[in-house]
Amino acid sequence: MRENDIRPRELLNEYLRLSEQDATTLFTDGARDDVPCVACASTHTEHAFTKKGFGYSRCLECGTLYQTPRPRLEVFERFYVNSVSSDFWAKVFFPQVAESRRAAVFAPRAAELARMLKERGFLARTVVDVGAGHGVFLSELVARLAGATGIAVEPSSEMIESCRKLGFEVREALAEDVTDLDGRGDLVCSLEVMEHVHDPLRFISNLATFTAPGGWVFFTTLGADGFDITVLGEHANAVFPPHHLNFMSVKGFEILCGRAGLTDVEVLTPGQLDVDIVRNKTNEIPGLLDDQPFIRALLGNEQAATAFQQFLANNRMSSHSWVLARKPA
Repeated sequence: MRENDIRPRELLNEYLRLSEQDATTLFTDGARDDVPCVACASTHTEHAFTKKGFGYSRCLECGTLYQTPRPRLEVFERFYVNSVSSDFWAKVFFPQVAESRRAAVFAPRAAELARMLKERGFLARTVVDVGAGHGVFLSELVARLAGATGIAVEPSSEMIESCRKLGFEVREALAEDVTDLDGRGDLVCSLEVMEHVHDPLRFISNLATFTAPGGWVFFTTLGADGFDITVLGEHANAVFPPHHLNFMSVKGFEILCGRAGLTDVEVLTPGQLDVDIVRNKTNEIPGLLDDQPFIRALLGNEQAATAFQQFLANNRMSSHSWVLARKPA
């Protein structure tokens, strides 16, 4: 898989352009608060960089990278209602890549998660997908879990309509506003949402609340230990405010889940795109890695690059992160 397969450059560049527009038009006023590490709550942090007017700091205790000082929640709520970039994603970007993502991302991910649950001897009857989007992943997953039914939680009215058409029970709301799913899910999932949320501890605690005792929480997101984010820093497309705020480290994920009362935390990074992402960015910005001759040589050797990507995945050093954790019985 290549980055362009699931994020065509023309669409991605337009999405990033609109995100930058949102950052400059919807976040020009209002207080911003310094926040401690969103994973471990430490105040032992240092400023990493500023991008599009948003500062990012790195936690010196757990290695998490996160946005601070952070606009207040009401500003983000206004942003998601009026965001042209979010509208572009829902109406233009995702529909054009939905089937390629189903084949390359959602179906393999659903198959692997089903295998992991089977390996643990766990039978999921009710699956709650928080941030379900158009319901593609949820449909792939329940098809692999015998007898399972799905509940979609999604604030976008356009996306939730797609979930209704697939026959899922739905909640058209943010996870923080859902009050009637306590303990409903044997399995509660959330894909590529954690990096967006204002308060990660509150969010993961909500996932735990939706989970039945003895059930499992599964989420995917971006991780600070990933090769592309570590090498590219502020130049990484993955770091784009105001959408992406939180990049937990492997240690940060483990601490955050523990703070939310979850146990048996397993963090995997089965990413396939880190090397390709760095290569694409160096082609876009000549000279970006002039002081990194080893990495430039690696990127130019296809056999070595492929092997290195597998090394990153095997050693929890890809930015694409999976977290599976259990709610105590």
